[in-house]
Amino acid sequence: MSRYLIQQTLLSIVKLFIFISFMFFFIQIMMPGDFIDQYSLFCNADCRVRLRAQLGLDLPIWQRYLNWIKQIVTLDLGNSLHGEPIMETLKLVVPATLLVFVTGTIIAFLLGLWLGKRTAWQGSAFLSRAATLGGLTLYTSFPPWLTWLFTYLFTKGAGFVVMGEVGGLGQLAFIGLDRLLWADIEVHPSVIAFRMIAILIGFALCFYLVKNLIDEFTKRSTPGIIYLILIFASTVGIWYLLDMELLAFDIMQIAWIPLVTYILLTFGETMMIMQASMDDVMKSEYIITAKAKGLPDSVVLERHAARNALLPVISRLVISLPYLITGVVIIESSTDWPGMGTKMWNALYWQDIPLVMATLLIVGVLSLVARLMLDIITAYLDPRIRYGEKRMPSN
Repeated sequence: MSRYLIQQTLLSIVKLFIFISFMFFFIQIMMPGDFIDQYSLFCNADCRVRLRAQLGLDLPIWQRYLNWIKQIVTLDLGNSLHGEPIMETLKLVVPATLLVFVTGTIIAFLLGLWLGKRTAWQGSAFLSRAATLGGLTLYTSFPPWLTWLFTYLFTKGAGFVVMGEVGGLGQLAFIGLDRLLWADIEVHPSVIAFRMIAILIGFALCFYLVKNLIDEFTKRSTPGIIYLILIFASTVGIWYLLDMELLAFDIMQIAWIPLVTYILLTFGETMMIMQASMDDVMKSEYIITAKAKGLPDSVVLERHAARNALLPVISRLVISLPYLITGVVIIESSTDWPGMGTKMWNALYWQDIPLVMATLLIVGVLSLVARLMLDIITAYLDPRIRYGEKRMPSN
């Protein structure tokens, strides 16, 4: 398996290089005009030439490309065209995006798995058909429309407003936070959001390993809902232990609309793929044999059918990750959630190309890292990959 993981890591690096190269030339060639064109009415020709030279916009495209690659390798993305350090800007917006993306992906994936198993097992029951129809409808919904609908239904008269003004080109504001609560707090909300997501990821990985160890030892599959409850209960417990529960709950008060919207838009795909995979697995001979032996339905469902049906679902999730991150970006821009999506749309409006490319770079890195983690999980679950290094001796 180690050879497989090394190959996947090297392949991810190559994909990232191709992505950033294509992104650079596409943006540089396709974007009309440049940042300096905004000052055409206020700056004469000599002034515009000096500004282009100062910002490096007068260099040949190949030289700008090499400078861009050098910045990535040295982890110094420079400044935006408005003078903001790009790395400092990303530190403020990436945690907000991860809070919605990681939390929403975990919940949507587990919810889709559970519904997919249950609806496939129950066949054409009314609840199964209703869940399938609801998941399909939400999955095909237009993200901005669904976001607007939730904002209108659940924030009207709720005492706070999620929709509001974008926080300009500086630090995007977490609109709707309790100002009195944060008045004496020196830590930026993005730092709290990063701590929240780091704690969640840590507990999710720990409980995933514990679940697999327990399942292997007991030869039974523990319902995933139990571990989901344990993950979030432990996460909230750490909030109290670190004395950050009020700040965390205040952030979740405004994060729940983009989070719930993202979950509703994504769980349907997992559910439908799990349904189809379960339908194929339940026709297998070993499932028929397990039922004939008189094994309980829960054992047949969880231990025999669901485990073998899981691989296509994870494979599909790996492929869908870039599209899921894109969905988060769209949801952010629809709710003014201060993540990468809102920041990128502001940068596009002002033609701040360095900031746009840096934001897309982070999107690409997050996609590849997430795909690599899922490849590791797939290798763990699939014996064909896990033992792929071993070869039978030839005679």
